[in-house]
This record gives sequence, structure tokens and C-alpha cells, in this order.
Amino acid sequence: MAESVPEVVPAPRAGQLAPADVSRGLRFSILEGAFATGHLALSGGMFLTGLALFLGANSFQIGLLAAVPALVSIVGLAAGFLVRRAGARKGLTVWTSGIGRSLFVVLVPLLLLRLRFGLGLFFAVVAAYNVLLALANTTWNSWMSDLVPEERRGRFFGLRNAILGGIAMVLTYIGGRGLDWFKTFDEGLGFGVAYALAVGMGIVSMVLLGRQPEPALVPRPQVPLRERLFGPLQNEPQFTRLIVFLAVWFLTSTMASPFYIVHLIQDLKFSFASIGVYAAIGGTVGILFQLYWGWVVDRFGPKPVALVSFALVGLCPLLWLFATETFRAPIWLDGLLNGVGWTGANLGLINLVFALGDNPVRKESYFALFSVVVGLATFFASLAGGALAQLLAGFRFELFGRTFINHHVLFLVSGVARFACLPLLARVEERRSRTVVRTVQVLGAFTLNRLNYGKGVFLHALRTRSRG
Repeated sequence: MAESVPEVVPAPRAGQLAPADVSRGLRFSILEGAFATGHLALSGGMFLTGLALFLGANSFQIGLLAAVPALVSIVGLAAGFLVRRAGARKGLTVWTSGIGRSLFVVLVPLLLLRLRFGLGLFFAVVAAYNVLLALANTTWNSWMSDLVPEERRGRFFGLRNAILGGIAMVLTYIGGRGLDWFKTFDEGLGFGVAYALAVGMGIVSMVLLGRQPEPALVPRPQVPLRERLFGPLQNEPQFTRLIVFLAVWFLTSTMASPFYIVHLIQDLKFSFASIGVYAAIGGTVGILFQLYWGWVVDRFGPKPVALVSFALVGLCPLLWLFATETFRAPIWLDGLLNGVGWTGANLGLINLVFALGDNPVRKESYFALFSVVVGLATFFASLAGGALAQLLAGFRFELFGRTFINHHVLFLVSGVARFACLPLLARVEERRSRTVVRTVQVLGAFTLNRLNYGKGVFLHALRTRSRG
């Protein structure tokens, strides 16, 4: 699996898997993730939004496109029940992810043969895909939380995410160039080729996931359904605080999320290749920072990494207020900050959920609650963003020679909301985490030391060259 946000479970217990099997499982996880990432790169993001626009979607429908996967994430609550019935997570994860990623095959022949179809079929496929992936992501997170040793989580996920980020970056750029080429004579055919390749990668991912070993499930006592579903919110205050932060964050600060790519295509006149370059900037920086943030998480804990990173991504929507067709520097800077900030935010958040949810009795409940809360909040935010964008479709505001439109209103609201949510994350306490102030002090001193060292090496090389 590639598109997932982890959960909360204890480290592998002695005797569950031999060290050699653990190492083999981690290698397969990276290899499987490469193909899962390939599927996502060619079926999501600008490809999904671009196909919706190609089919005639308006602003509200673009918001709905982001809302559908968020809403169906609620089915993740069923994961714990299904795992108990199956007695394992592997088969459930393999088949739900494999079938889900293969569903786009319904659209491929229609696109390749230039047969017209409506948004109804498109949304039905997207909804079914996300229902299956919501189940798969929840069980995969539980599986990985047992497979990856606790002391290696930061470094492993940092390495894995760096590799997958590089693959996504390359495929997004190549795919964007390909779409631009097809657009000159048959844009629909270009989408057909992209989705055919995505389905093929999804099938390979399914096969590889089946080769990954699964640690045995810890025997669990029977507990009431209410306890399995909502026990973490009743008995674990730090996890509850994290959930409250995530609910408020995604409810208020993701209203603009469906419209960044739309704004690039429609208002800033970006080609698909240029969007690929934008993604490549974030991807390259993300690769460089994955291992760095992984090291910081292992040394200072996940909370300071998450807090600092969420503060950085708070700046991103505000940069879009200054971009124009002829002034694209804010977009490139946003790509850079996305690479730094979201890399740390995702890695810190993943490890926070792992750390705060360590009760094996309701292992899947943590991931399910996490996914459902984030999903429902994103659903309402996406619908609200789509409705607001449609309502303000004719909005024009002139200031300092600049014209601001409906998308700019959403970017402003999103940026302000992101900073307003940070105090909620600051309230979360995690036993391994150092304070944010101490972490920043140590990292600042470390960075200055590295810079001074680099400066010394550079000056020494210059002196040596001048003598020669």
C-alpha cells in the first residue's frame, strides 16, 4: 500500500517473526509500495482532476470529487470486525487493494475507443475504488505497525517514503508530458493510456503485497462493539486530543484542496508538464527531507516534528494569493515548502498515531477512527469548498492592480485556519517527545554547525586551489 496514514500498535513481539522474515517483509513493503505509488501517480492528482474537467465537471462537482473518498473512509470502521472474522489481515488487505485499484479498468476501454460516458459512471468508479481502499488502508496500517520494529519506524518510513516520493515525482512529470502530447490531438486517449498503466501497476502491487509476511495477530479478548469502535476516545485522552486537532484541521483548512490543480490549469494556464515540474519540486525536496525527518522523529519524538511541519504547511495556501500567469515564483516556492512541510507532517503524524494507540485489544480502532474523522472532516470541507467556489463563480475583486477570484478566497481561508489550529496540536502529549523549543534549539545548533563545517571545507578548498 502507498496511500495510507498509519495507526497505533505495539512493536512486534518476540517470536512473532524471525528477524530474517522481518527484513524480507520490509524489502517487499518498499517494492510493493513502488507499484502502488505508480498506480496512484497515474490515476490520482492531476490525472483524476484533469479527467473530471475533461468530462465537464463544474466547481461543485470538483469539490464533490474530493468529498467522495473522504466520505467513504467511514467504512474503515468495519475493518476490525472483518479482521476478527478472518483471523488475519493479509488476505483482506491484498484483495481489497487489488480489486480496488483494478476498478479503473471500467473506464479504460471507453477512453481508448473514444466512447462517451458521463460523470455518473466516473463518480461511481471513484467511490467504489475508495470504499475498498479505505478498508485496505486500515488493515495495512495495522499489519505494518506489527511488522516494523518500533525503534526503526522513523528511519524505515523515511526511507520508504523517500523512494516512493522519487517514483511519484518521475511518473507524474512523464505522465504530464504525455498528456500534453495527447492533448494536441486526443486528450481522452491520453487519459485512457494513463489509466491502463495505472491498473497494470495496481495488479503488480497486489501480487507483491501477497509476498509480504504478516506477524501473527495478538490474541484478543472479546469486547463490546461500542468499546472496540469508541474506546480510544473514552479512555485515552492524548489520542482524543490528536483526533480533535485533526478534525478541526481538516474541517477548516482543506476547503481549498480540490482547487489547487484546477487553479493551475484554468487560471494560471499551466500545462500538465508544468504541473509535473511543480510536483517534482515537492517530490525532490521531500526525498531529501524524508531521511532527515525520520532521524529527527527517532531522536526527538514525533510531536515536535509534526508541530513544526504543520506550521510550515500553513504558509502554503497564502503563497497562492500572489501567483499570476506571468509570476509563478510563489507556486514554485509552495512546491518547495510542501516538500519540506508535508514530509515532516505525515511522518510525524504517522508516528504519533503509532505511539498514542498501543492497546492491542482494539488495534484497528485507532486507524479506523483516524481515517473516519479525517475523512468526514474532509468530506464536509470539500463540499463546503465546492459550494463556496460555485457560489462565488463570478467573484472579482481588484486590489493593487491584481484581480482576485473565488479560488483566492478559499486559499486565504485555508491559510488562516491552518495557523489557528496549531494550539490544538500543541496540547497533545507523547512520552518520547522532547519539547518543540528544545528540538528547534538543538536542530538549529546542529544546522549552524554543519553550515560552518561546510564553509570551512569550501574556504580550505579555495585556498588550496589558489596556492596551486
